[in-house]
Amino acid sequence: MNILKTLATAIIGIIVVILLGGLFIDGTYSVQREITINKPVGMVYNYILYLKNQDNFSVWAGMVPEMKKEYKRTDGKAATLMWVKENRKL
Repeated sequence: MNILKTLATAIIGIIVVILLGGLFIDGTYSVQREITINKPVGMVYNYILYLKNQDNFSVWAGMVPEMKKEYKRTDGKAATLMWVKENRKL
């Protein structure tokens, strides 16, 4: 019986410490990343302008290489659309 009381007290103590710690910790955070591309701005802009080039640096495209993509309208122009077929396995 003594062991159960000690265990319950320890669990309650851990919960109280976590809750009290939450009062003093700031709930917001910020993540910043920076990368330097050694190319002229115009060349970089013309590259990322096309949706089809985004597969070269997209994390999702690398994880699901069999992903079906359909492009509507002229790529690189205003309001280019891309539709990815839904994959229920993800």
